[in-house]
Amino acid sequence: MHEVSTLHCNMMIKSLHNVSFEVRSFPYYDGLVDVDKFLDAFEREVPQKHCFQALDLVLHSMPAQWWGTHKDIFNEWHEYRRMMRLHFGHSKLRLTKKYNGRNDQNDHLAKWTKVY
Repeated sequence: MHEVSTLHCNMMIKSLHNVSFEVRSFPYYDGLVDVDKFLDAFEREVPQKHCFQALDLVLHSMPAQWWGTHKDIFNEWHEYRRMMRLHFGHSKLRLTKKYNGRNDQNDHLAKWTKVY
């Protein structure tokens, strides 16, 4: 019995070392707002060493599903940020013209590459 209480006490002390006195309000992301604004706010509020752990709490809806299936492939934060921007970001450019066969196809493909 004494061993269990000592073990429990040691675990409690280790847990308390990780508690911060700062109150943080984590941003919420469900894919409907600008992903860059979310990422900037998230980086301000969450210490870098806890970023990947905190994503389980702040992502909802489609981003949460995407994170659940892809979280094991990321080792560095900048990789995750780049993929979030590619997957959930909105392109500033829009390409609506279809290739008509008369123009240079390389120019058309270059525009598509820039957009996507």
